[in-house]
Amino acid sequence: MMADSITDPIETEAPDDSGSVTLRRYSYQVHIAVQAVLEMLAGGAVEHVTCEHIEDILVARRGDPRCADGSLFWDFQQIKTRDAVEPWSLADMISKRPLKSLWRTHTTVRNTGLVYQLTAGIEGHLDPGDSGVTALSKGLGAQHAACRRRVAKHLEVPEDGALDEFLTLIRVRTLVRREDVEARNTRVLADLGPKLPMSVIDALYNELLRRTFAATEGRPPERWTELLATDSPSPKVLGKRITARVVDDVRQRLTRPDHVLLEDVSASIQGSETALVRKLRQGAASSEVIEEAQMLRAQADHHRLREQALGTWPDDSAFEMDLDERLLILVRRTARAHKELAKPADGIFDGLQQALLDNPSAYDRRPLYAQDSVLLMGRACAVSDECRFNWGDARDAS
Repeated sequence: MMADSITDPIETEAPDDSGSVTLRRYSYQVHIAVQAVLEMLAGGAVEHVTCEHIEDILVARRGDPRCADGSLFWDFQQIKTRDAVEPWSLADMISKRPLKSLWRTHTTVRNTGLVYQLTAGIEGHLDPGDSGVTALSKGLGAQHAACRRRVAKHLEVPEDGALDEFLTLIRVRTLVRREDVEARNTRVLADLGPKLPMSVIDALYNELLRRTFAATEGRPPERWTELLATDSPSPKVLGKRITARVVDDVRQRLTRPDHVLLEDVSASIQGSETALVRKLRQGAASSEVIEEAQMLRAQADHHRLREQALGTWPDDSAFEMDLDERLLILVRRTARAHKELAKPADGIFDGLQQALLDNPSAYDRRPLYAQDSVLLMGRACAVSDECRFNWGDARDAS
């Protein structure tokens, strides 16, 4: 029997509301929720953000093509973190249980008339060699026999149309690691207020963080009632929802230049390698090169962290500084040779790979990265992500 249609999930009783009382566990989750608030500040499609109701984060967006009548599109997000740096496989997705929570959410809201998706936000990156988790991440799990079978077993449900409907709604969003998330968000906020000193940017970010923490606890900040857009908000809305009006005072402190594009802001917030991707795009890099650069960066980071965990990474930072300086010299020489290309980033990327393949020992003298050209290319991408070089500018091509 179909339930009565609703217009807002806040009217639905949450199946488990225990998250509001365990705030300390969710500091990373709060930083992720702030990302949606930043999209709202950028003038994007985010209408409001609700914390710890039904799911960890609930983001409502307007203008989604899936909402033919102009209603809001709801993104229920379950956030998962872990200390391991290895890529996530389908087995990892099952063991960390985000699908259990999302299935519970789906059964709660499926007959309410909402248009929605179910997002598993994971700290790290997916294993590109695992076809099951790749299919799951794109809403194609029902079409992947092994994925469908394993998820059915995990959820203890039959392999039927109800499971297929659920898998079609699933998306997996890869998230920046916890040690980088605050710096990444602050950098995005600085892009929105380029004329403000960093001391003000930091203060504004801390204020956004404080208000989002309060929403996660279900505790309204001062003057929340006056700032909400609804005339008679329910207590749950009062305590857990952040609207544009709630952060309007922060918006007024920002001077957003016309040339900041919304898609660039969104990529800065959500991209797992923001500065690297931005620079590659500036050099007109192909999608294949961007994906390869992100993968190589992740492999190099994994190698470095593993060596540190084993105690074999040298304490003397001079070795890494020497490697990075040699890579910078090589990159700049390669960039000069390809700067006139219509797509300079692709030429620089390929040229750099070839140079490292031909003579890796000339750069990795310690060696820190096993004189492996693949890992060295990943380290070069990491150096770029630290804003130390770019990949050319397609606008300069003649």
